[in-house]
Amino acid sequence: MTNILAIETSSVYCSIGLAKNKEIYIEHSQEENTHGKNIFGFIDNLLKKSQLEKEELDFIALSVGPGSFTGLRVGCSVAQGLAFGLQKKILPLSSLVVLAQTVFLEHKVKELFIVKEAHMNDLYVGKFIRKNNDLALPLINDAAIKKTELSDFISSDNKEVICSDCHQFLDYLIKPSLLETNNHAKGLLHLACYLDDLDTRLKNPEEVYPTYLSGTDQWKRVK
Repeated sequence: MTNILAIETSSVYCSIGLAKNKEIYIEHSQEENTHGKNIFGFIDNLLKKSQLEKEELDFIALSVGPGSFTGLRVGCSVAQGLAFGLQKKILPLSSLVVLAQTVFLEHKVKELFIVKEAHMNDLYVGKFIRKNNDLALPLINDAAIKKTELSDFISSDNKEVICSDCHQFLDYLIKPSLLETNNHAKGLLHLACYLDDLDTRLKNPEEVYPTYLSGTDQWKRVK
């Protein structure tokens, strides 16, 4: 029996979830970019709804990126603070696999590409397949590519579903099958509840940090 707090702040929406054994509770913002405003209130509301004390949490699941720079910093800081104070561990998961998991929970899709706007002339990309317990399994490592390289990553005659927040870059597809779904705490909780290798993935809070994938343009600017 496991109690899990899930923090998903990689998109413009603040999405917090709590699993009490098999009961699921969710708080999901309707306003964009209100992570700092909402996150503590959402956590308090979920603890009250579930009648759990913070000390009863077994671990914290955290979407670590890639995604919103500010959102990831807020989510990671809150998760680390709670984990340090409660002496709990954190389950860090890619925001792209969380998004793929959300899609698999909402749609009857067996395999899909993720294409997300990364700005600075780049895109975040991933490819996933549905496995046992509807789990999203990555087929490639998360990556950042140039927008001009997208047709090399996904061919024009692709028949797989693509989840994207930037459909304008997929106009070259002959028969596009496109979805637009935002990251959601329910996807994060599903992964946290059903991953086979959970114990090996849990980290101490000081070992967890946001993942900012960067393509060539970002690296050039840093230099």
